[in-house]
Amino acid sequence: MTAFQDQIADALGRDLPPAVRVVETDQAALGSWFNVSDLAVASFGAAAAELAALLGERTVTVSRRRVLRWFGMTLRPIGWTLPAAWDAIAGDYRASDGWIKLHTNAPHHRARALQVLGCDATKEAVAQAVGAWGKTALETAIVEAGGCAAAMHSLAAWQNHPQGLTVGRAPLIEWRDSDAAGRPLALEGLRVLDLTRVLAGPVATRFLAGFGAQVLRIDPPDWNEPGVEPEVTLGKRCAGLDLRSKAGRRAFEELLGAADVLVHGYRPGALAGLGYSAEEMRGLAPALIDVS
Repeated sequence: MTAFQDQIADALGRDLPPAVRVVETDQAALGSWFNVSDLAVASFGAAAAELAALLGERTVTVSRRRVLRWFGMTLRPIGWTLPAAWDAIAGDYRASDGWIKLHTNAPHHRARALQVLGCDATKEAVAQAVGAWGKTALETAIVEAGGCAAAMHSLAAWQNHPQGLTVGRAPLIEWRDSDAAGRPLALEGLRVLDLTRVLAGPVATRFLAGFGAQVLRIDPPDWNEPGVEPEVTLGKRCAGLDLRSKAGRRAFEELLGAADVLVHGYRPGALAGLGYSAEEMRGLAPALIDVS
């Protein structure tokens, strides 16, 4: 068992029956400084084992080669072109004291970064403007303006950084009991409300949709990220709701009350700021399984 498999098993709880044996086949590896290959295989194995347990199976087979191909890209356009995944000025830039990543895919994130930098929307202009800043000062300025940026750190520096220390102390999965505990569930027909953006959240709900769950993805009405939409919406119904409007809130609360599972991945405090903290949502849907 790899270190990743051990960590996932500990986080899920080794006392959860029934035990499912995961058999790995084939040989393959992804090129990376980090051990993403074993992480990918361990993640697929854990998901497959949970699915097998729901279906009453005791053994699952995971093809390492297929997992790593899927881990890179899960669709191939036929007769159409997949839009670019990244905005033209998104990427890594050299600041005066190191490197920083600018995330500008969302129009408002792009606008905030350019507002702070005070430059034209070209790679060259952004690079020149970033070079006049310290990486941490620029990260702080862009984030405080409502944008998205991250200063880069060495592994040693990250382990002593306040965020790195916080992440290091946090459990991989934090469990909290609710009225849903012990409730028998089946994926077929499971009603899942999806309030996620990209990567971890929508991949989790896409997995559930692939095995029978009814997944409804809710986004702000103006959400538009064409480079990732085909990946993050597979198998789902999609709708737009403005949770700042009375009509949008009423519709959301009706959907929440009818859902079995809520999966959300917005910034910490975002839903609470709209009046939907964990406690408030539990009041609206006491048996809801809340996954953040």
